[in-house]
Order: sequence, then C-alpha cells, then structure tokens
Amino acid sequence: MNHQSTSLSRWLIGAPTLEISALQSNQAMGTDEIEVRLGVQLQRPDNVDLFDQMADMSDAILSAQQQQQSLLVSGLVRQRSWDALLAHQRVISLRDKRVWLQRLGSQLTQRFNAGELSRLAYLQWQQQQLDVEQALLSAEGELTASMQAYSELTGAQSLPATINEQPVANLDMALNGHPEFKLLSLQQKYTAAAYEYSRQSQNNWDVALVARRLQSVLGNENLLGVAVGIPLSVEAPANPQDLQAWQQTDQALSQSLMNLRLSLQQQLRLLTARLASLSAQIAIAEQQVALGEQIVEQLEQLKQNSELEQSNWLQSLLEQRDRTYALDLQKLSQQQLVAQINQLAGQVL
Repeated sequence: MNHQSTSLSRWLIGAPTLEISALQSNQAMGTDEIEVRLGVQLQRPDNVDLFDQMADMSDAILSAQQQQQSLLVSGLVRQRSWDALLAHQRVISLRDKRVWLQRLGSQLTQRFNAGELSRLAYLQWQQQQLDVEQALLSAEGELTASMQAYSELTGAQSLPATINEQPVANLDMALNGHPEFKLLSLQQKYTAAAYEYSRQSQNNWDVALVARRLQSVLGNENLLGVAVGIPLSVEAPANPQDLQAWQQTDQALSQSLMNLRLSLQQQLRLLTARLASLSAQIAIAEQQVALGEQIVEQLEQLKQNSELEQSNWLQSLLEQRDRTYALDLQKLSQQQLVAQINQLAGQVL
C-alpha cells in the first residue's frame, strides 16, 4: 500500500486547537485587543518519512502474519495428507497380498491334495493368510481414522491424484523468505522505527493562523498572520526508560531470530540426511528385489527335492512379495520427507 500522499493527515498530530483572547485597555485613549488563534502541531519532515515507513511495515507485518497462518495450515494439510496416503498404501499392499495368497492357495491346495506339497509348506501358507487378515484389519482402521482427520481439515472426501512436491533448490535462500523469519525481522525493524519516531516527536513544529483586531478611539485595525514555532534542538535527548525498553525488545527479537534460524537449519540438516539415507536404502532395496526374484526362480527348481526346500521356496516367495511392498512404501516416504523439508523451509502449498 502506498502511503505517500499530500494529505495533511500525514503531517498533523492530534486535533487543531482554537484559542480566543480579549484584552481591554484601562486607558481612555488605550487600545482593546481581540485575538483568535487556530493552531496545529506538525510533524518534522523526517518524522513524516518514518510515519510512512511504519505504515508500510505494518502492511508487511500483516502480510507476513497471513503467510505464517497459511504455512501453519499447509503443515496440517501435509501431515494429514501423508498420514492418509501412507495408510492407503499399506491397505492396498495388504489387499493385493491377500488376493495373491488366495490365488497361490488354490495351486498349493491342489498340490497338497496330490501329495506334491509338504504339510509344513501348506501350514505356512495358512498361517500367512491369517497374518495378512489381521494386519489388514489394523491397517483399514488406521486408514479410516486418517481419512476422517483429512476430511475434517480439508472438506475433501478423497485424496488428490498426486501430492508430490519438488524439493527446494536453495534452502538458505528459502529460509530468508520463511514467513516466521520475515515476521520477526519486520517486527524488529518496526520497533526501531517506532522508538525513533517517538523520540523525534518531542521536536514537533507548532503552526498557528492568527487573526487580531485592535480597537481604539483613533480607529480599528485588523491583523492576519501566521505564527511558526520550530524547536532549536536538532536531536531530542533519549528517554532512558524508553531507550532501555526498546533495547530489551530489540535484543529479544534478535535472539528469537537467531534461535529460529538455528532450529530450522538443524531440523533441515536432519531431514536432508534422512532423505539421503532413504534414497540409498531404496537403491539397495531395488537390488534386493531383483536378487529375490532370482532366488525364487532357483528355489522353484529345487522345491520338489525335499520338504525343507519346499518350505524355503514358499518362505522366499512371501519375503519377495514383502520386499516389493516395502519398496513402494519407502518411495512414498521419500516424497513425504521432501514435503517435510519444504514445510520447514517455509513453502506454502
């Protein structure tokens, strides 16, 4: 908002004052005097500049507060979105595993009835089915709760098609634009300007429009003029109490700014390290999945030889399936970490 204007409101301090005086002479040939004075207090020109700066900073502070509120809401949306998405992925994986086990069970039952499958392997399959059913019940409960929390916040009944975010290119630059950091910085500048404005207000200018009427036996005379009072002191002395109050506020805001930056930097370092570690784990997990497929193929060829090899084949088959599901979940967690980093860096959705 542009506060630069020619309006007198930027210059005026308080309401105008009206003074009326009537002086009567006690001499027969004396002069009676009537005076009307309309006076105002005007700010110093440099104080007007400070006034405009403070008005602009007030608008900037309001904008930063709105951004801070938007960031808070973004954090809640991110958290509940990812809680629901991860819960949804677990349910999908378990339902897929249940269907896969049912299809596998049809083959295993036929082979078991034909005497081609050991009882140990058949019991392992049954046990795995029960484990999946139990895990699925728990996962579906978590999904229901997380979707309810997401819907209460956003009003949406379903998750968006994608919530993947691009990582921030420059975290240090992003921190400088963090809404909370901007708000504290603006508040510090505003308190400094307010202190200086208050100090300089002790040297305001007095301007008055004066109308005077002189009455005597020799005739009447009307006078009209302007009276201007400008303090000769260039710099007003600082009030010790005001100075101390401002210094304490300034130091507190400086400390808050430093603490905020250190806290955000530390959290970002931790999350960035976790993201790098998870990326490395995903690369290893992809290799494990590829090797697991080869192991299952080898055991497929040996499973007819003994009951133990049949059990190992089935166990490897189940583990391979779990590794695939875990890899999908890790990739989602990787995107979740990116969202958490963006939140710390002050990125609003």
